Parts: sequence; structure tokens; C-alpha cells
Amino acid sequence: MKVRQLQEHLSKLDPDSDVICLTDDPNLLAAGMGFRVLEIEDVNTTEAERTRLDDNTPYLKLGKSPNSKALATLVLTGDL
Repeated sequence: MKVRQLQEHLSKLDPDSDVICLTDDPNLLAAGMGFRVLEIEDVNTTEAERTRLDDNTPYLKLGKSPNSKALATLVLTGDL
């Protein structure tokens, strides 16, 4: 999702609403959990190259390189 798209979605909501992230990705869940709740701790920009590990897991190579670009990042926590 691009920043513009996120802004469009958020602009339709009550600006005083809390923002909570949910995931049902089985790779991020403990056994028996249906979903996981995450809260946004910070928003910033990171210079990185998007890549995948040998097992196809998405990964970032942090730092400036010929293939990197600025990415908007949401820093999340599971500690609500």
C-alpha cells in the first residue's frame, strides 16, 4: 500500500479514533490464536532494499544502496 492510499482510507474515518493493526498471518500467531492485535508505536522513513530470504520470507536490507529506496515504516508493538 502506498502512503497516498493509506491517507485516503484514513481520511474517511473519525480522526480521533484509535488505530489498531490486526493480522491473521499464521506465521505471526501462537498456536490456537485466530488473530493478533498490534498497535502503532511510531511512523518514520527507512532507507532499505526489499528482498526475500532463502525460505521466501519478505525481508529488508537496511541502508542506502543502488537498489534501496525510502520506505514509510510503521513501528508496531504487541504491548497494548
